[in-house]
Amino acid sequence: MLKEISVRRLTPGMYVSLRNVPWFRHPFLRSSFEIKNREEVREIIAIGRETVLYDPEKSKAEPLKADSRIKVDAATAKSAVSHSRMKFEKASELRARRVKFQRMEENFEKAVVESRVFMSGVMSGEVARCEEAKKTALQMSRVFLEETEMCVSFINASATDDGQEFHSLNVMTLSLMLGADLGYDAESMADLAFGGLMHDIGLLKLPKGLQIKPNRSPAETKMFQEHPRLGVSVLSRMPDISRDVMKIVYQHHEECTGRGYPKGATKAGIIPPARIVAIADTYDRLINTRDPSKAVSPHKALALMFGKYKDRFDPDMLTRFIKILGVYPPGTVCRFTSGDIGVIMSVDPKDLLHPEVILFDPAIPKHEAIIYRLGIDLDIVVESTLRPDELDAEAFNYLNSRTKIQYYPSPCGH
Repeated sequence: MLKEISVRRLTPGMYVSLRNVPWFRHPFLRSSFEIKNREEVREIIAIGRETVLYDPEKSKAEPLKADSRIKVDAATAKSAVSHSRMKFEKASELRARRVKFQRMEENFEKAVVESRVFMSGVMSGEVARCEEAKKTALQMSRVFLEETEMCVSFINASATDDGQEFHSLNVMTLSLMLGADLGYDAESMADLAFGGLMHDIGLLKLPKGLQIKPNRSPAETKMFQEHPRLGVSVLSRMPDISRDVMKIVYQHHEECTGRGYPKGATKAGIIPPARIVAIADTYDRLINTRDPSKAVSPHKALALMFGKYKDRFDPDMLTRFIKILGVYPPGTVCRFTSGDIGVIMSVDPKDLLHPEVILFDPAIPKHEAIIYRLGIDLDIVVESTLRPDELDAEAFNYLNSRTKIQYYPSPCGH
């Protein structure tokens, strides 16, 4: 609970909120923070407000018993101006990250539209559409091969349809991320991309009601489990589909334990690219269920895959997959040690301790929200994870915590 207090009773260790002060009117990068020293107290006084808000629960120090006689001299004013200049220079750098994400969102929306068109075309037997799908997959595979360091990022595309193309694009992206980490060459990456994109094409041969039905009868389950065979049947009408692509489509529901389908193959009988797609497919199905209330957070999904479902997957591939995404994968909504709430936007596999995040800050307009790097721009860490439905409406809308989590590749840039 925030309380109003005289600025002259502030002391280092108190957690203050300047949310009632326009962001451009104070010298601090964030509007809510713990006061570190007496100089920051002076700079708050220099803003010209008689009172500010503070949070007793987050504060490490009690307010002064009485107003202090701290004077705001020329040196303090000069320091505040200097900090303001540094703040706006830093803010410009941080907002450049926002532009990067906006470009990714535009590219993703374009890919969704294209995927919807060529998947429909492949189902209709249109060779030209199949070639377009191959081209899209090839371009995506080259992104991972040509960039020396790639991050997978959480994006908030404006598209609202949650059709098959969303899942297919996620599976392709996540599969390529793992394939690149395993050192796949250009040909293998191209097959992995196309196989990931087309892995569930057979589902489109099934009645829509059966695809989304939560509790299927034994007969319906048997029919549903035919979709890998149906996918191979669809692609067999297309020219120049590689053996590995066919195997990916056919084997992406097989498990290393032999309890998968359609053949019940064990690890030795499942080609490595299909094992990769099986991991990506399971992860995406856990975080993006058709019933949002049953979806788990990305953090929880990895915990389930490494715990309850561990035996299903190639152990080395699963370990690498988890290492690449980090403990808190993109899209994870978190509460931080500062008490702030935010969402993980991007992780660098080579620097997992410093993910990019957006924090809920009503003092900064949503469209100008700053993307920070933990441990570099902000000295805070994750305290716990949250489900999007645990947020209040204001925080939910600010963070764009959608019920669907989409991923897209981007060059890692610091």
